[in-house]
Amino acid sequence: MARTINEIQTGINTALEAGTEVKLSTSKVAEWRLWTWIVATAIQAFEVILDLFKKEVQEKTDKITPGTVRWYGEQCLRFQNGHKLLFDKNTAALYYAEDDPDSRIVKVVAIKESSKHLTIKVAKLDDAGKVVPLDPDEKYNLIAYIHEIRAAGTVTDVVSVTEDQIRYDLQVWHDTVYPYSEVGANVKEAIGAFKTNIGFDGVIYVQQFIDAVMGAEGVVTCKLNSIARKGVSDDDFRPFDVYSDLESGYFDYSGDSQLVVESVKNMGV
Repeated sequence: MARTINEIQTGINTALEAGTEVKLSTSKVAEWRLWTWIVATAIQAFEVILDLFKKEVQEKTDKITPGTVRWYGEQCLRFQNGHKLLFDKNTAALYYAEDDPDSRIVKVVAIKESSKHLTIKVAKLDDAGKVVPLDPDEKYNLIAYIHEIRAAGTVTDVVSVTEDQIRYDLQVWHDTVYPYSEVGANVKEAIGAFKTNIGFDGVIYVQQFIDAVMGAEGVVTCKLNSIARKGVSDDDFRPFDVYSDLESGYFDYSGDSQLVVESVKNMGV
């Protein structure tokens, strides 16, 4: 992890003061301190670049290393419905005879991992852009595809059902320089983006939901009075405090969710 400029400069200054017989000025604006700050800034920039590079390499490695959760997720997104999966005897690799992006129907993937067992939750987009389950034939084809690419001994279960419902009761206080309607729209946009950014694990985290709300422009603070989830197999909504596994791997907000937007001046009134 990249060090701060101050940490790097302090290390340089300490080494200089201990390793030279020349009396260095103790002034905070001394020229030598300016030069160590410049060097520290350059080093810190390089360390940040290294961190970003490491993160990018790790993400790519997770996707291309067979058997990882991200690899299975990536393979599901590459599934081409209606195309036969072929085997190359020279490279021992599975491939399609042609690349047909329009046949890649899987757009949402969430994978739950346990000992030698993977629950793969998938969905597609309808003509209106709404996330919907695969139809029976599409699911059958995907299951056959997963059976071809999975690691030996790995048990897989493919799930494709209608979205979970998330019901929230949320109170938001906004900066008075922002209009009430604008803040409300910003919050809706922020939690909408949160909904579409659910990762491969198919889990909704309360703190991440709150962070999304707090990231909306104009929001000073917020209070999540309650949040609950209802999956296709649930009779009613189930409240949760920290996180909840999404039965379908994705979700939509319930129409009876509550959002109250108030001026920060009304806090405590």
